[in-house]
Amino acid sequence: MGGEVCYWLFCFAPFTKNDVPRIFGFAEFISALALLVITYTLVDVRYRFRLAIAPSPLYPLTFGVIGLIGSETLLTEVWLAQGWWLPKTEFLTRAIWQGYFGLLFLVTFMTWVWYAFIQPPVYSRRNYRQYAQELYRIIIRGSDSELAIIADELRRSAKFLVAFAPDIPRRYGPQDKGDDVKTPLTEAEGYANDVLLLIANRKLCRHIIASSPATAITFFQEAVDAKKLHLPMGTFAKNISSEAIANHDSILYHEADKFSSGLLGHLKPFSQTIFGNYALLEGLGERYGSPLDLDCKDYWEWTAREWKAYSRATLTAISAHLSERRGWSQPNSIYRAVDNVKHAFRDVYKLNEITTEYYSTDVYKRLETAVHFVRDVVEEIDKQEHPLEVQVLRQRKNNYSRDIYDLLANFMFELVCAASSVTGPPDKAWSIQHNAVWGEVFNFSAKSSTWKILQFKLRRLLYDEIMSIENLPNFKNARILGYCLNVIGLNPRQGE
Repeated sequence: MGGEVCYWLFCFAPFTKNDVPRIFGFAEFISALALLVITYTLVDVRYRFRLAIAPSPLYPLTFGVIGLIGSETLLTEVWLAQGWWLPKTEFLTRAIWQGYFGLLFLVTFMTWVWYAFIQPPVYSRRNYRQYAQELYRIIIRGSDSELAIIADELRRSAKFLVAFAPDIPRRYGPQDKGDDVKTPLTEAEGYANDVLLLIANRKLCRHIIASSPATAITFFQEAVDAKKLHLPMGTFAKNISSEAIANHDSILYHEADKFSSGLLGHLKPFSQTIFGNYALLEGLGERYGSPLDLDCKDYWEWTAREWKAYSRATLTAISAHLSERRGWSQPNSIYRAVDNVKHAFRDVYKLNEITTEYYSTDVYKRLETAVHFVRDVVEEIDKQEHPLEVQVLRQRKNNYSRDIYDLLANFMFELVCAASSVTGPPDKAWSIQHNAVWGEVFNFSAKSSTWKILQFKLRRLLYDEIMSIENLPNFKNARILGYCLNVIGLNPRQGE
């Protein structure tokens, strides 16, 4: 045929401008690429994070595909502008050729939309390395705006991180020979372990509490549902708890009172999830610490308001232990928490230096908080359907068995010791020693069996301390003696 050249099975014909319409040329490619770049620049870190953790190498593939489309559309434009001959075939016209590149660009864009909006990726065996590396990069950068968004995005992967992370309890004492053989972790499990340690970053925890407390709730709930009680979440738990107490606008304060907090005050989703599963508290406490094991650098700066929040958290844990165990079997996390509450009244002696309105000072309010904590715990014990039995009513030498009654009795003894440091003037000493402490402990309206047991144990502790003057007189037993003489005199009233 005229105007055609054939080489074996391939024929070429000159290009005619009225051949086919323009569908996807280089100009359209540049416009679409500019729109894609602007869209990526404007979206927040949430969608960039999702694209970065896609199970496929999305960025390299996108770069390669865009480079291919751009070079081929440019070559096509030059080829047609020069009028070079084209292969003559019914299956590869100019419209089909440009349509292929337009479809390829559309597929690339739709892939981005799929991973960013439609089906965002979560932590899995296909992307564990990308997930950990991108999260590490964001946390290291430390941008407040980015961390606030990532704090919410983490919630979507909580179930999968908990599922992959190894549940390894700490072992005490000699073990069987078989215990020395450890199954090596897969890479996905190892990275999940690292991510749970990574999210314990204090700044990230601060943003979780401030903007996405549901993330913390989800992690702890997933751990309970999966029955994984020894995950490496202890540091995360401690920092979450510390930040929740430090932030007066956190959900922990919004569920403090059921009368003023509405439904949250009744359900207490944060408190019940973080502190309301005693098995999880003990499991986390075996490795890195429980949500109640806070740093002394934190609680030494607390005011009465923070101590009230911590006391409520500890009360939730005690209630959970009582309801789950129906007994008292050496609750280590609670023992440590109650010991922490003692620091609330560590500086009652400073009231000696305050001459007016001492009852409005933070020192006095912290003392009141500790006294109310004891009363709340007693009320919780009285609510139990099956009352707790006393292991030993009167503790003697070489008897190391302790139960909740001994724990509270020692706590009240420390309250008395702290109050005894206030020496004057007489009105103030009486108000603090008797009204704030002694009257609350030996209240005549407290007729429950729990109070009777605690009062008996406290009297024995005070008596033993006073009698130690005969062998080892010191400032402590002398102050206790002076305290008792001040509040009850030489003729103790009934019940005291």
